[in-house]
Amino acid sequence: MSIARGRCFPCLIPVFLWALTAFMPLARAADAIPGEQWCDRDVARIEFSGNRVTRDEVMRRELVQYEDLPCSLDDVIDGIQNLMDLGLFKSVRAEFLLQEERLHLRYLVKEKIFFLPIPRFSRTSDGELRFGAQLRWDNFQGRLHQLKITSEKRQEDDGRGRTGFVHSVEYVVPRFFGSAYGMSLQATSERRNAQLAQDGVIFGETILHSRRAGFRLSRWASGTLGVSGLSYFAGASVQHRDYTMRSGTVGPYSDGRDFSVIAGFAVQRVHQDTYRRRGYYYGGSIAVANEALGTDFTYARLDLLARWYIPWRGPQRNLNIQARLGLSDTAPFGERSYEIGGGELLRGMKSGRHTGNILTLVNVEYLSGLFAYPAWRWLVFVDVGNVYLSDDIDLLDQHVRAGVGMRWKLERLTNTDLRIDLAWDPQRQKLTPYVSTSLTF
Repeated sequence: MSIARGRCFPCLIPVFLWALTAFMPLARAADAIPGEQWCDRDVARIEFSGNRVTRDEVMRRELVQYEDLPCSLDDVIDGIQNLMDLGLFKSVRAEFLLQEERLHLRYLVKEKIFFLPIPRFSRTSDGELRFGAQLRWDNFQGRLHQLKITSEKRQEDDGRGRTGFVHSVEYVVPRFFGSAYGMSLQATSERRNAQLAQDGVIFGETILHSRRAGFRLSRWASGTLGVSGLSYFAGASVQHRDYTMRSGTVGPYSDGRDFSVIAGFAVQRVHQDTYRRRGYYYGGSIAVANEALGTDFTYARLDLLARWYIPWRGPQRNLNIQARLGLSDTAPFGERSYEIGGGELLRGMKSGRHTGNILTLVNVEYLSGLFAYPAWRWLVFVDVGNVYLSDDIDLLDQHVRAGVGMRWKLERLTNTDLRIDLAWDPQRQKLTPYVSTSLTF
């Protein structure tokens, strides 16, 4: 395989694909609903069955068909899809019941496993060992709240190099009791041995101690149903960082306190099928820090993100595309705002190999299911991206990497897919593997 770094005219391909597919209607399977012959009158009652954990009100806010209104098969089917889009259920069905000439609509669901305390042990593509534990609850209190607590030790060079500890807590509330408001909280503590280096220049060895906390309040736009559609958010984050030098100097880096405010929006229109996704997502945010806010740093940052999940021929094929653009003037602590490389950004390139204050990134994946084992899908992918300094921008100068992979849908667990990728780096003449329990995007 010969993939080189150079002028990247193929980077425009996702733009044309979006233009061709953005206005295509989403495919929808309208299976027969038992008792649909009675759907010629008002729905007197809507009820749910099989939801041992998920509360009725969480499911009810996803419905399009309402009580005391004329029955509509299309609205009932839309409700089935909206419930599947929550990611909480292995299957969702509906049926009509006629009781004393009154029409009852019942949704029958099979829940996934929401509570998952798991030990963590992994090796990154850069040879960093990570082991610890994580508690993940994707349907906390049955209200679709997400709680994640992680504690792990990380050590470079296959357990022989620099070591450190990372602890984090994340809590997300999509909507408060059916209102238009939601929130997210996040806190992270990190203490590790680190090397201070930039642009290939090593400045020193240090013990880094970092503490960060963030808060966001979101509001769903009028007319939105459940957790799909347009939402806005605003929030703030604060981070303290200290360096204890063991040798050398801090170079361009500095410790201190960073306080920033952030605002943005998101549009979520992603539909969940049994083994694939359909639809799109896009959003953007602006973060600003200024010494007038009591921070030690002043900067501004703009991030834009778009994703398309395009159904291809057959029920198990997809073309998934992600595009990111990041712009900033500078970053706190003497760092740069963006880095590129690694399994979550540009597969095949060593993590953090290049840094800058401007980011461009496009990820393209073509996935196809195995006929006899639909939970397994093979894929080919191409990652294209680069980072730039403000005075050295050439958008046609991109890093290009490609590879193959497998996906295994763990149907009983929420938000869990086994991901295996093999990416080729032509500069290092090296094949790099990536293993994870989360999708690329």
